[in-house]
Amino acid sequence: MTISEYYKWLKREWAKTGFILSIFLLVCLLVFGRRYDFVVFVILLQTPLYMLHQTEEYVFPGGFRAYFNTQIFKLDRDDGPIDQNFVFFVNVILIWIILPLFGLLSIIDYEYGLWIPYFSFFAGIAHILLAIRAGKLYNPGMVVSLFINIPVGLWSILFLINQGILDNFFLNFSFAIGLAVNAFLPIMGVILLRSYQRSR
Repeated sequence: MTISEYYKWLKREWAKTGFILSIFLLVCLLVFGRRYDFVVFVILLQTPLYMLHQTEEYVFPGGFRAYFNTQIFKLDRDDGPIDQNFVFFVNVILIWIILPLFGLLSIIDYEYGLWIPYFSFFAGIAHILLAIRAGKLYNPGMVVSLFINIPVGLWSILFLINQGILDNFFLNFSFAIGLAVNAFLPIMGVILLRSYQRSR
């Protein structure tokens, strides 16, 4: 398989690959990570759990891209402006690269990764807001948001507060970063929507 062929395969199958990777990472963290440094474990835990979130969005039942285009942007077509390229690059760069990178940097200094539980928590809240916006009870990613991302994210933040690593829930830089990263995604979506509408 050439690099080009592998890239095309990864672009098509990244979410399924992410599910397998999430299980592998969870096992490694549970067996080794929690024994090393529980704070780092809590921070790193958010990455494989968010990969499970991606699995619900894009594998089973999937359909988040089409949902966003038709139910949030209220378009007749489901293939744009949120397209396969946008979904691939945003999810792989943010969840597969940035989250674990800053999680690993927290080994050096916890401050590098303290925003990650906030990101996971707010990403879960975002799915509730999307459901309200669309007027529907369910959207792809909602179940993992309600039962994993929000409760684990909230527990992680409260744990960090109880350990004295965070001063309080709201008034800290990590809160702002986690919220800003989540806000960046819909802003990018609106930019794509306007570009899409101009091109038609």
